[in-house]
Amino acid sequence: MPGKGGAADRRARSRGGESFHRPRDEEIVRAARRLVRGSKASFGSQNEFRSAVTHYLRNEDPLAVVGGRRLRRLLIGVPGIRVTVHYTEQENSSPLTECPVCGSPLRPIRNMTLGGESVVLGQRCTRCDYWTHRTRRVPTRYRISSGRVVRAVTG
Repeated sequence: MPGKGGAADRRARSRGGESFHRPRDEEIVRAARRLVRGSKASFGSQNEFRSAVTHYLRNEDPLAVVGGRRLRRLLIGVPGIRVTVHYTEQENSSPLTECPVCGSPLRPIRNMTLGGESVVLGQRCTRCDYWTHRTRRVPTRYRISSGRVVRAVTG
């Protein structure tokens, strides 16, 4: 019946005809935890997991969307969710200003030479386990599963 719109119709009208809605961080983390604990405990790519989270969120809000970068940054450090990062190495082109995995600041990895001088060997993230050296480690695939550790895989 056209005159009896459901909750989804009321939400769409109350937003002034928006075509999408960004859910709160807590809603996204809750959906991610339920998906990882559910029947499929492992997702082979960030995009596959993002699609599953978006589908889950749209059960409550048909306009809900979440981007891969936002989802990944929210999941780093969440208990019960493991984000495994696969890397490839490329020639260093320009210095990094933030972590490519979680967006946190990077700090230098230093070593003392035999002459007593300090040398920068690479950079390490202050939040997750990302690190790089002269040949830059570039994230190529994110695998999400149940667990609690952020683990790096080179290859």
